[in-house]
Amino acid sequence: MMTVELDDETALLLNQLIQREHIDATQLVKQALADYLGSLQTTHTGKKELMSDIIATLPSLPTFTGDPLAIQKALRNEWD
Repeated sequence: MMTVELDDETALLLNQLIQREHIDATQLVKQALADYLGSLQTTHTGKKELMSDIIATLPSLPTFTGDPLAIQKALRNEWD
């Protein structure tokens, strides 16, 4: 069991949410934590991606298909 000390403003907000949602404080905190963790997973897609994983996908991109020298010349000729 854990005890959390809240300032007056936060306690008032918590009480308002408890009354509005018709649930107790424990359920409200559990729901808030689940929502927070869910948002983290959607934000970060729930996995760690290494730079080597990103680099490995580069050859499959249309920008990088073909002769590397021709690509380089085409890029340089954009400025002419």
